[in-house]
Amino acid sequence: MIAFSDWFPNALVGVTFLSLGLIKIYGWRKGIIGGGGKPATCRLMGRCPSWSKPVNIGAIMLFLAIGLVNLVIMILALHKR
Repeated sequence: MIAFSDWFPNALVGVTFLSLGLIKIYGWRKGIIGGGGKPATCRLMGRCPSWSKPVNIGAIMLFLAIGLVNLVIMILALHKR
């Protein structure tokens, strides 16, 4: 049986960052603007108004990449045993 510590940290980080990236994409498609003084949902889903469009897209891609890489590492750890 595979150890809990071999797969759970990567699963937790992967699901968290992938979810955050998908929520940001949803907010981008809906045109939600985040920033200070806004409700928590707008801050979570919205793009940063002080950043340029490429920086906002880069942050979303970084969240998705971190999530996917961690999920792939978890899957490889599960199949290794």
